[in-house]
Amino acid sequence: MSRSLLILLVFLFVAPVAIAQSIGRIEGRIVSERNEPLLGISVALQGTTVGTTTDEEGKYVIKSVAPGNYTLVANGIGYTTVKREVSVKGGSTITEYFLLPSTATELNEVVITASKSGEFVQPIGSTATKMEAPLKSVPQSVQIISRRAMDQMQVIRLDDAMRNVSGVTMETGFGGRTDIFQIRGFRTSTESIFKNGFRNSVRTFRETANIQQLEVMKGPASVLYGVSDPGGMVNITTKKPTAFTFHDIQLTANSFGQYRPAIDFGGALNEEKTLKYRLNAVYEDGDTYRDFVSTKRFFVAPAFTYDFSDRTSLTVEAEYLDHDQASDRGIVAFNGVIADVPTNRSIGEPGNVGIHQNRLVQYNLQHRFNNMFSLRHASNFTYSSEQRTVVEFAGIPKKDDSNSKVIRRLQDQYNFERNFATQNELYATFKTGAAFEHKTVVGVEVARSMFDIWYNRGNYDTLNVYNPKYNSKLKQVKLNFGDDYRDNTQLYGVYVQDFLSISQKLKVLLGARYDIWDLEKVNQKLDKATNTFSEVITTQRNTALNPRAGLLYEVAGPVSVYGNWSKGFQPEVGRTKDGEAFEPVTSDLYEAGIKSGLLNDKINLKAAYFNITRRNVEVTDPSDNAYSMQIGKVRSEGFEADVTGEIATGLNVIATYSYTDARIVKDTKATNIGKRFRGVSEHSGSLWTTYEIQDGPMKGLGIGGGFTSFGDRPVDAADSFRLPGYTRYDGTVYYDNQKYHAAINVRNLTNVKYYDGSQSATAIMPGAPLSVQGTIGVRF
Repeated sequence: MSRSLLILLVFLFVAPVAIAQSIGRIEGRIVSERNEPLLGISVALQGTTVGTTTDEEGKYVIKSVAPGNYTLVANGIGYTTVKREVSVKGGSTITEYFLLPSTATELNEVVITASKSGEFVQPIGSTATKMEAPLKSVPQSVQIISRRAMDQMQVIRLDDAMRNVSGVTMETGFGGRTDIFQIRGFRTSTESIFKNGFRNSVRTFRETANIQQLEVMKGPASVLYGVSDPGGMVNITTKKPTAFTFHDIQLTANSFGQYRPAIDFGGALNEEKTLKYRLNAVYEDGDTYRDFVSTKRFFVAPAFTYDFSDRTSLTVEAEYLDHDQASDRGIVAFNGVIADVPTNRSIGEPGNVGIHQNRLVQYNLQHRFNNMFSLRHASNFTYSSEQRTVVEFAGIPKKDDSNSKVIRRLQDQYNFERNFATQNELYATFKTGAAFEHKTVVGVEVARSMFDIWYNRGNYDTLNVYNPKYNSKLKQVKLNFGDDYRDNTQLYGVYVQDFLSISQKLKVLLGARYDIWDLEKVNQKLDKATNTFSEVITTQRNTALNPRAGLLYEVAGPVSVYGNWSKGFQPEVGRTKDGEAFEPVTSDLYEAGIKSGLLNDKINLKAAYFNITRRNVEVTDPSDNAYSMQIGKVRSEGFEADVTGEIATGLNVIATYSYTDARIVKDTKATNIGKRFRGVSEHSGSLWTTYEIQDGPMKGLGIGGGFTSFGDRPVDAADSFRLPGYTRYDGTVYYDNQKYHAAINVRNLTNVKYYDGSQSATAIMPGAPLSVQGTIGVRF
């Protein structure tokens, strides 16, 4: 699979360079004076029949335009018509943004009762630059999974969508109860998943019902976001309030016995349409493919936007999530051989309990001073808690020659986390001279967080994984003190960035951020002699300056080449043998690539070479194994390619391939040097394609499918053995018209046995077997 897919991708990149392009393309976005996206605005070339309308994100694409000079006209009911002169060249794409002022004329209410989920491919994103920009002009690798693509895949969990992002390997973490991935060879932590530009640190699966799109930016994101994993970040953009009225009710169910009713409502609350709302809510209940792991979830997410004037708007969002699901670390391997047990086999108990709560409140205030300056002030507060009472793996008996038994423990745990962050950003759009166009942002971020955890443990029993005997309810065992600590952190960041366009062909991206990170760690220490606790408080400060420089040049028509360099950092908590606090772990990204178009930019192609080096990695101190030192270095380099777009009318595709060589290059243990990273596939690829009938009585009927494929992956840091590679095939049939929508998805069509990931040789998560998931919904 890997070789065939790579040959196909190489051919698709060479083709647009070898074939002369004879037509052009116009794309962009239209917003109101209040900076809200406008749906259904007509965009056309005056004097021709060529045109289109905007989607619910305000985005539009006119795909086939003959070279020449035109007048581009944007108009809609209740808005002033705006015209703009454009010059289209063969093989090129023009990006035009419009701001449409509202008219003062009294109009009858226009009610839009149906809303599809926008375009399958979204060409514009904001994560990489903190301002909207066409991805083709940004000198960095960014991939977007749109809402429409997510709906066709019937995405319930984030990893259902992330399977179609190049360089991403599936992972499992925190006992299989939260979203963890490997991006470009590096494991993402809770520090690298964001929501609307704010860090979203939680220990349960994030709800997907109110996601508008996912943006994955490859490489360290510290230049704009501070603390960042080296491989990349995931930014979730949530659904926003709308001025048009719509209601969508749907029910999803699968063959594991799980069902999910959901609603998505939006509209204006007053005649002036200055107060708008959006409401998403989900209830989920049922079993999973794993024994003793059922799920019950309630989620509600209201959002409101109020327009104080044509220049000022405030959006307030909230999320309330209760999720009950026991943790599950999967199965074990004995002496490098994964236990050959059914996919549903559990090491836990029927009485295992996991109770999670997530709360979020976020507001975003925007004010446009004039055509040059605008201001954004936003804040985010999250609260999450987790209560676990679980029987789980604790070890393998040393004298067991049968390779069949595991020692289990009972753990009683409670943790909670509070995070607050505020961002203040000033944007400026201006020109210097005739050829230099600047889009500049200057920002300040202040964040505070607190994480508190305690747990007690006790020996439970020994279990034969091939012939398990479970208890109807958890046995009472003596619990011993495990740990109790609280981390209080503060982050102060100042950043600046300039996105410079020179004569429309050359793009330069320059930026830097300075961070101060402070930690106060409060440990509760138990004196076993007196059975009393005492507090031990330690503090640590890390500072970091992280720059970024990128360059993109339009070589010919739709073909651009780019390169970028950026630095990132992550605080490392701890001290050396000499008592010195650890320095931050730093990373450097070097990336070079090509962005191109095929069939007049209907298909977007990207390829990139990357090299990421991570320094100051904690390794064992050879003079005393009880301590660590920061001389470790690891490197991940490779190649990625993506194809996304509409290869024919109604036929959409997302195809990816990645080669990742991630290895240890410096360590105090010579035997570790050269070892591959745990959980990383050298070769991986995916394909998702759908065809939808565009007219006639069967209009809206679609069929599609694809696969995800991963090579073998080291199970542990010593690379003692590997998870086998696999290819999983999925399929879908769906129907979507103005009122009704329905879909049936079949996952793992060939019922292949595979493993999603591993935390260690004793925590290996089997993948889901063949399953069917269906959705039916109505709009009104």
